[in-house]
Amino acid sequence: MSTFPWKEWIPGALNNQQLQTLIGQGFIENAAGCSPDYSSIDLRLDGDVYEMVQGSVKPQGAAYEHFLRTETRFATPKHMGRGGEMVLEPTKTYVFKLREQLSMRLKGSNMHGQATAKSSVGRVDVLARLIVDGMYNYEGFDDTMWEGGNGSMFLEVTPITFHVRVKEGSSLSQLRFFYGKPEQSIVRGKELYEAVLLRNDGRPVDECLRVDVSEVSFGARKGVAFMAKENVEPVKLWVEKDRDGKPINRPSPESYWHLAPQVDGRMRITERNFYILRSKEKINLPRGLCVYCRAIDETIGEMRIHYAGFVHPYFGYPTETGQAPGTSLIFEVCGHDVDVVLNDNEPLARLQFYRMSQDCAFPPDPKKLSPYSGQTLKLSQFFDDFPIAN
Repeated sequence: MSTFPWKEWIPGALNNQQLQTLIGQGFIENAAGCSPDYSSIDLRLDGDVYEMVQGSVKPQGAAYEHFLRTETRFATPKHMGRGGEMVLEPTKTYVFKLREQLSMRLKGSNMHGQATAKSSVGRVDVLARLIVDGMYNYEGFDDTMWEGGNGSMFLEVTPITFHVRVKEGSSLSQLRFFYGKPEQSIVRGKELYEAVLLRNDGRPVDECLRVDVSEVSFGARKGVAFMAKENVEPVKLWVEKDRDGKPINRPSPESYWHLAPQVDGRMRITERNFYILRSKEKINLPRGLCVYCRAIDETIGEMRIHYAGFVHPYFGYPTETGQAPGTSLIFEVCGHDVDVVLNDNEPLARLQFYRMSQDCAFPPDPKKLSPYSGQTLKLSQFFDDFPIAN
């Protein structure tokens, strides 16, 4: 094999085996023990954290860490508490150094990166944006990074609705690597959309996702969305598991959420409230494609719309015998200063499909499949299941 493994790869998004090769050969540093997803790696928080006392500061090229350490008017060092944990307050911005770093050996590799907050994090209304030393924009990197950057990575975190608890080593963001420019690996077309997007009503599909405001039943209770309640008890942004790998010690969702009703076939978004909704389309991705999902417009009218952007190969793959393929995607919507009515089937997001550099192995590893496979309307995995009342 070449000293530079990408010399044997075709352009596209790297799969988990290719990512593991970069980790194993030291091109991604401090990533030992990391188990990549099918098209990304999780980025873990280090112990260094700063509160941005005057608000978010946009990436400014090289020497970002020097800026954090020296510009105390903007960045105040904070300390993790007992057990390497700390509570983040709503509307305050924090910057964490990340354990994983990009090796200088990637210089000239034509490797590019694209990042997004993890789905579970977006579903609790936490903004998490990657900053790479040397870049002038959030959420990624390209070869211009090496004109002065050193490969260090940081995560800017801003809770909006809830107090949240984080700990050293937990992951709030994920990074997708591309060999070649991402735009050169885009695939599109009517036949593609028809193959991977499913609708129950038989309507045609395209690259857009449309909101579903039909009711979902939780026993005797019904609703079209989850709406956040006020609660000052912090939400832990990690999942504890028992010996069998099952989640434990998760808070009851009823302390943080209630079901929002339908209003004459529409959904009312009230000012300054946060909602979890679902898409009409169900997606069933094969092993050679991945997706980045963007809001049609993140500030449509009186709403802020977000989707935690990555969809990995095998998303929507049936995890149980007899389960139908395809899974809805989740929208995160926040009202602004006035109420607004959301119509059923309104387009809220656009899908960008990318070719994988190599197909993922078949059959899929059940441990790598999304915890949200088979979801209809579902909260973040940081909460227990919404109870079914009789």
